[in-house]
This record gives sequence, structure tokens and C-alpha cells, in this order.
Amino acid sequence: MNDRERDILRKTILSVIEKGFVRWKDIEKYSTPTCWDFATTNTVKRQFYRYLVAQGYVMRVSRGVYRLSEDGEQLLLILTNRLKGAFV
Repeated sequence: MNDRERDILRKTILSVIEKGFVRWKDIEKYSTPTCWDFATTNTVKRQFYRYLVAQGYVMRVSRGVYRLSEDGEQLLLILTNRLKGAFV
């Protein structure tokens, strides 16, 4: 997976969570078919837990429920601006 694909996947995940308190299954169900062929269940899970949650962009509210942190909102804005010209 290259940097552009990672950015697309992270933007998709963050845009799902932006809508409010979201469960993991909702994130997985929306992100996997929305992105291109590189977005398998495993890659979505890896980007979500090993990067977005670990770096503090997404906060765990309760068991299986997540929301964006302030850093996550800023990252979403950066990714949106960076990918504006891309086929997303």
C-alpha cells in the first residue's frame, strides 16, 4: 500500500467517524466497499487501530464506540485538501 492509498483510506475512515459517535462495525462496513481494491477488512482494521487510534486521532468513548479528537479533525482537513485533485 503506497502513501496515496493510505491517505485515501484514512480520509474515508475519518469522514465516517466525523458524523458522530460511531461503532467499529459501521466503520468497517462503510470503509471496505467504499475504497478501491486495496481496502480489505484487514487493512482498514490495521489503519484504524495501529495508526488512527494509536496516534490519538480517534478516541474510544466506550467499548466499540469511537469519535474524532481535535487532532483527528485537523488530519481530516489536511487529507481532504491534499486529495482534492485525486479520484476519490
